[in-house]
Amino acid sequence: VDSALFVLVLDEFVPANVHEAAANMLHGTHAMSSIQSTANELNSHAAKDSLAKEYQVGTCCNRWYDKLQIIVCSDGSAGVNFEHSAIDGHTALRFVSDVYAETVVTFAKSITKSIYTSGCPIPTIIDAKLMRVALMAKQESDGNPLLDTSPKKLVFDVTEKMKNAIFYAETSLGDALHSDDTCVLEFQNFGKSLIVKNKLSPDSVVQMSILLGYYTLYGEIVCAYEPVLTKRFLHGRTEAMRSTTSEVTELCAIWTNRASSNEQKMEALRKATRQHSKLVKDASQGKGVDRHLYALQCIAEKNNLLVPELFQSKAWETLNRTVLSTSNCGNPALRLFGFGPVIPDGFGIGYIIKDNGIQYSISSKHRQTRRFAKTIQQTLIEIGQMLEPLTPQAMGYHRVDRLFKKTEKRKVASEFNQATIEKSNSMTDAKEYSNPKKNSKTSRRTRVLSSASTFVGRTLRRQTSLQVQIINKAGSNISKK
Repeated sequence: VDSALFVLVLDEFVPANVHEAAANMLHGTHAMSSIQSTANELNSHAAKDSLAKEYQVGTCCNRWYDKLQIIVCSDGSAGVNFEHSAIDGHTALRFVSDVYAETVVTFAKSITKSIYTSGCPIPTIIDAKLMRVALMAKQESDGNPLLDTSPKKLVFDVTEKMKNAIFYAETSLGDALHSDDTCVLEFQNFGKSLIVKNKLSPDSVVQMSILLGYYTLYGEIVCAYEPVLTKRFLHGRTEAMRSTTSEVTELCAIWTNRASSNEQKMEALRKATRQHSKLVKDASQGKGVDRHLYALQCIAEKNNLLVPELFQSKAWETLNRTVLSTSNCGNPALRLFGFGPVIPDGFGIGYIIKDNGIQYSISSKHRQTRRFAKTIQQTLIEIGQMLEPLTPQAMGYHRVDRLFKKTEKRKVASEFNQATIEKSNSMTDAKEYSNPKKNSKTSRRTRVLSSASTFVGRTLRRQTSLQVQIINKAGSNISKK
């Protein structure tokens, strides 16, 4: 077991919702079951106390926490749990992404198997040749395989002292599970596409939503942590980036001030995100301070050297009391990514930024996790209302207004109001408007008009197809003939 690369965990558990699924992948479930008493025990004093006959049956016992664990539930939902000191999140993400992509490719090949008989053009994700040992193992004369690959139950020789240690470890784990609260926020109003369109950093905006959410709920500026990859360096892993800056303090004050205008809020948001992006860039280039200072502290303590006063100061204590521990790790292969808090009164916040949504997995101990998630959601809604929309319909309105100021206004309006034209004719007319070949001019003004006419044509087609009364009046009524 110690030499295994990973552990496959099969849980007899079906999560009722996404919150239970996230909690199960993070630490497992806690559930107690009663032992059926025998006839001889029914009269005993212990049998009358149901608590004395309960034992742990939750999935928390079906874990090997110092290993990379592939967890599969009874409903087919799957996840990966790993210990952070050995690998970083993006290392596990690479593993998960390859497994997910290979599954998709294998399914695609099964669909096209009957089409491409001489070789499938769909490439594989994993180049290594996979061979099932059970199919390759040679058979002995009696028919039994030389290599038995069937599952075996491992029977451990456990002493009474070890049994007690395991029991107390389980009860301690049970306390930890009862104190943990995990809540998922799947925000679908907007994502990376809208944020980038407004010339903002997606990661910085998510960080601001977390800090603004905490300040809105508690009225405090607290220390926040975000890891930044330093893979460009040999053996590089991460550097600590501190999201709480003076610009964030100013943003929180302006954002929560009812007298502030939307323009003031957006200006403060842009200023804070620019500073955040700069610090992220510096950290990725090895210009951070956390890892360097921590290494000096460890060297001094290990070699019995005089530890500088800095490491006993209030500033150092505040810096390392991370209330908001955050991390961004994910791609389309993952639905959720999360972890627990690093201090008893903190929050652990993992998030994934997608094109049209943002996924948060938030954990805490004895804090208002769900309420915090709702506050972040409301903050994102407020940010979204201030961003310039991506919808083509809004863009179309501007272009239509520009077009109607031109000399073709009457012609367009006349044909648009013809209620007796057939649907097919209406679509043809709209298509003619958007045909740039009818005008030989190639100036920028002409191209703008052509583009604007396209929107008018689309609007015409959409309205004609939806106006049932107009369609009913189209053509000739032959029922009376």
